[in-house]
Amino acid sequence: MVILMTPDVNVVVIDFKTPKGREMVSVNEEGNYTILINARLSYDSQIKAYEHAMKHINNDDFQESDVQKIEYEAHKLDIENAVPVPAEKYLKRIQELQKEKKRLERRIKQDEKRVQFIMENCDMFKRAEHYYLYGDDL
Repeated sequence: MVILMTPDVNVVVIDFKTPKGREMVSVNEEGNYTILINARLSYDSQIKAYEHAMKHINNDDFQESDVQKIEYEAHKLDIENAVPVPAEKYLKRIQELQKEKKRLERRIKQDEKRVQFIMENCDMFKRAEHYYLYGDDL
């Protein structure tokens, strides 16, 4: 367990027993904060969880009672600076991926037929299998 301390915020990295929870923040009796960060997260995810918790602390979100509103404000996008992406770009990529998937499925079927043919018709494969299962005793 790693514990870092600043005058106002204590950070504790602790095993949550599940990778689902990222972080929790509690207000201490002295008015300081404790951030609990899930040890099962990657280092980058732990940093993001810390930044998320600090955003709540800096926004003084603990005075609010509507959790949904708090989370909405914490995660909302900066719409003014957003760059629109045409839907055609994504549709084209989806179509490319669908074609690739069909091509790969056809290739897998062909390879499965080849393997089946070899297994059924190649005496060498049967010998190799026998050797694998029973050793040198042919």
